[in-house]
Amino acid sequence: MSTFNTKRFATYANFDLTINKNFYRNMSLVLILTIIGVVIISFFMRWLTYQISAPSLVYNDLTLTAWVVIVIMQFSFYIAAGCTLHPLRNKQGRITHLTIPATNLEKYLWHVVICIVGCFLTAVVAVALADLVNYLMTLMVFKETEGVQSLFVNVFTNNTSSIISQFTSSMHASMNGVPMDPTYAPPAEPFLERIANASIIVTWCSIFCVTAIYAFANTVMYKFNLPVTYLILKAIEFCFAILIFIGMIWFTSNVDKVEQLGEESIRTFFENFHIYLYVYGGFAVLAGIGFWAWAYNRYTKAQLINRFFRK
Repeated sequence: MSTFNTKRFATYANFDLTINKNFYRNMSLVLILTIIGVVIISFFMRWLTYQISAPSLVYNDLTLTAWVVIVIMQFSFYIAAGCTLHPLRNKQGRITHLTIPATNLEKYLWHVVICIVGCFLTAVVAVALADLVNYLMTLMVFKETEGVQSLFVNVFTNNTSSIISQFTSSMHASMNGVPMDPTYAPPAEPFLERIANASIIVTWCSIFCVTAIYAFANTVMYKFNLPVTYLILKAIEFCFAILIFIGMIWFTSNVDKVEQLGEESIRTFFENFHIYLYVYGGFAVLAGIGFWAWAYNRYTKAQLINRFFRK
């Protein structure tokens, strides 16, 4: 059974859905209800803004809500990746897993599909439902929906990046003595638009990489891998923070040398900053692919019982 067979794959998928349907259903409901709950809270915040007679552009804006939803989706991918081998969490599940007539590729691919792809599709459905709930609540309370942004569009398109670049441009104008008007943003400079777009892509590349790390950790520990992986990533972030802190100390102690670079050099750096972001995103994707391959390699070695969990 070294080749991929669609019939075997479907048989194993049907078996897994039958045995673990409650787990998959509960995880999906938690994600859907969480996103809808965030949108309901966001609606009441918009309603309070409406009550103080704020401009319609302010209380109809869903950019911040979209970013909160993206963060929720991000952590849901991590949790889903950490549950990729959920059926192997106990000895009986491991024995049952070994006795099913399917290849390692078919089994692992199904777990990836049902956990990662299924999580993404659930998130898409959740955002669509939340968008519908927001539309209906807006229609009932405000008696109109004109000007209200679409949450679905904000989450799954680059519309959010355009708003971010405009906000950045507004902040730049405010810092230069121009009063900041929340209802108006001057045209963003081209390099700010490029940085904003690159930031969106890099965000998804980073999510892909960290998701792969959680999936890899799940092949090492079938239980408690989520908190362990989280602590390891926080330790890595702490090391990066130390390096950044050291860099800040150097920067503050060598201000005269930095000033010699000149304003034009610094501006050139920011104008090309999106290139560095894309390079980082590329490395994140390559690292993610590597961790997925490593995870599958460990899985094929049938490490179904290790020194951490023998029961």
